[in-house]
Amino acid sequence: MNHKAEILERERRWALPVGILSVLGVALIAVSYVFSASQIPTGDGAAEFLGNVDANRSALILVNLLQATGYILLLAPLVYLFKAASARSERVKTGLIGVIIVAPIFLGGAAITNAVSNLQAATDFKEKSAAPVEACINKENADNDSSALGATAPEDANEAGDAGATGSTGKTGSSDEKSSEDIATDCADDTATDFQTDAPTRGITVGLGLAGALGFTISIVYVALWTMRVGLIGRFWGSLGMALGAVSILFPQFTLLWFIYAGLLIAGFVPGGRPPAWPAGEAMPWPPPGSPPKENDDVIEGTAEELADEPGEVDPDAPQIERKKRKRRNT
Repeated sequence: MNHKAEILERERRWALPVGILSVLGVALIAVSYVFSASQIPTGDGAAEFLGNVDANRSALILVNLLQATGYILLLAPLVYLFKAASARSERVKTGLIGVIIVAPIFLGGAAITNAVSNLQAATDFKEKSAAPVEACINKENADNDSSALGATAPEDANEAGDAGATGSTGKTGSSDEKSSEDIATDCADDTATDFQTDAPTRGITVGLGLAGALGFTISIVYVALWTMRVGLIGRFWGSLGMALGAVSILFPQFTLLWFIYAGLLIAGFVPGGRPPAWPAGEAMPWPPPGSPPKENDDVIEGTAEELADEPGEVDPDAPQIERKKRKRRNT
């Protein structure tokens, strides 16, 4: 079996499993987002969010497990397309396979450590927040009292007029004062944020998340670029993949549409079938935009006879016209 046959056999063998894994990964990530929004709403602040986390601990674990599994499954289509492109062009940087492999794993790991840090922060906030929240409220009340004492009202009408004319802010102190409820809410949110920041695995979550997002962006852009260049993916989906990949560092969920198409393409379920570069086992670049279509070089040798003027009557003495067409050029 030659090298090209081995490539085609490998791609044929893995096409359906990889296509299923791609669509399944997208489905798990989408379900995790929907389930998270319904079971663990973020609320109006960090304090309310941690309260929702504490009340729905099992849901938080499930959401992050679904998300982690989904991102790890997207490793399959990325590696499959990368290997297919590298098998058809020596210009593909095969050393990037490491980035393509670890990026989804890092994103999955970040989802797991994020769940751990939020659960720890929710526990700490529930058990240890009373003292820091009370201290914060007392400090805010003291600051408001100091502002009120510092604001002096004019003693007579003339002084009041002068104060108005000169833009005095004697009434600013009262307008900027917060209500007791607002102070309590702000202090609770500040304390909850501190617990989230100080969670033991928060640093790991940030590191894995940044590294995974950056690697995921590079992977999608590079795979979409080269699969388009060698003719494995059409220009529209290749360009869309690069565009969505470029913004995936901030919004990785936007790439889910492209992974659905990639999975269907790999499995051979797209309308019209896969591009010719797949069965050919070699690069078949798309023609440049705006270039004229190739001439049809298919030729047929044969003879033709002229027909008589009247239907059904054929002149037996009419000469046959020999028409030879060009033979197919070898490409």
